Amino acid sequence: MKRIALILAKLFAVCAALGLCILLYLFSVGYFDPQPAIGYLHSPKELPYVDLDALEDRFAENGVRFLLGDESAGYEPAARELIEQGAQVLIVSEDEDILDPALLRLARRHSVPLVVVGRSPQLQEMEDYDKLWYVGSNPALGGELLGEEMAMGFRDGTIADANGDLLLQYSLYLSDIGPYHQALSYYALQECEHYGVYSNLLEYLDENDDPLPFTAEALAGQQKPELLLCTTAGDARFLYDLAEQLGWLEGDAPVRIAAVAENPELAQALVNDGVAVAASYYDIDQITQVAGQLALNALDKQFAGQGLELQPDETGRFFIPFGLVTTIEDE
Repeated sequence: MKRIALILAKLFAVCAALGLCILLYLFSVGYFDPQPAIGYLHSPKELPYVDLDALEDRFAENGVRFLLGDESAGYEPAARELIEQGAQVLIVSEDEDILDPALLRLARRHSVPLVVVGRSPQLQEMEDYDKLWYVGSNPALGGELLGEEMAMGFRDGTIADANGDLLLQYSLYLSDIGPYHQALSYYALQECEHYGVYSNLLEYLDENDDPLPFTAEALAGQQKPELLLCTTAGDARFLYDLAEQLGWLEGDAPVRIAAVAENPELAQALVNDGVAVAASYYDIDQITQVAGQLALNALDKQFAGQGLELQPDETGRFFIPFGLVTTIEDE
């Protein structure tokens, strides 16, 4: 009986030792660590700079929780709450080109990497925090892409030279006059000129030289432009409806619309519906993919560009080219 008890005791000791070894191994590989998490901070305008569903799926495939910040809170309190919930990296959706200083201080204090989408932070901010990355599109690139199509369209007659003066008579409509949209339109016109097509802005003014509102009543009797230029899909559809009311879509020289859209689907719809002859677009799918990889790399404490075909500029910004949908054939 004693011998059986001794054998059982030895067996128990061996099992306990084996179990302890397994337990120590699991601890060493982080098996019992909390599931890693990446947080997302909404911008005040809540613009769709990335596809949140695609990010959630991507992170889930890698065993990472995706936490959404409080939409009603400011950047710093929302970030603080996410960090308390276990977020080790934050993706920040930004409408402005200056980050919240309180958010930057919080990130530095907790050594939390920030991946910014939307508007690019200031150069000084990028230089001051080595865990700050940006992925997005340079509006100059989107404008230049559209400007080339405008020039090609004017040269091949898609955009009619209605008065035969060899100048592209255009009108610009920006519902958002922020620097991003101004840059898109500016570089479109500059690139158009680069291809040898010069332009003239038609300004619609009242007797006091104040701008007329873009309504059918206000613009009735005004000179019809050859091109309407805008920088959102919503503006393009608004202009198309306005042009239809004014009769600018009729005749041998209908007004054309060139636009920048917020994503590929909106750009394709503008062209498919006959609203725009060309639309460059913000490539949300590519930006989502790169932002997700940057966040995962930061989570694993790897170089941000690991596994990506593109490299950042000297400040840590990853610029994604705009895409284009067009009816204009290349010469």
